[in-house]
Amino acid sequence: MNLPVPAFSEAMIGRRRDARLRVRLEARLITLDGTARAVLADVSSGGARVIGRNFALRERQEAVLQWGDREAFGVIIWHDAHQCGLSFFDPLDQRAIMATRRLDERSRLPGDHELLRRSAQTFVQGGRL
Repeated sequence: MNLPVPAFSEAMIGRRRDARLRVRLEARLITLDGTARAVLADVSSGGARVIGRNFALRERQEAVLQWGDREAFGVIIWHDAHQCGLSFFDPLDQRAIMATRRLDERSRLPGDHELLRRSAQTFVQGGRL
């Protein structure tokens, strides 16, 4: 069965326009309500996904995202208790995306599985968690 293909504008509603660069970098999310340590999980010229603990955010809340020597100002477009999506007011240029890629190559945070493995190894060896 052939389904009709939606028009371009209909297909783009709620969809990303730009490819995302998957990263795992230390970041800070700053709002008028405070600052939260976070992990930058992916970034594009138009926005980012940020992971953190117990985010107290609201949709349409303005925020500054800082990572490395970069920062971007935008608005929270979705959130749950552990992550959020941020849409940037001014798009990042290609140089900023490439600099973020190089930073991730040098300073990538370990994945959750690796952190769990390291914690278990430390525990087995009699260390403190």
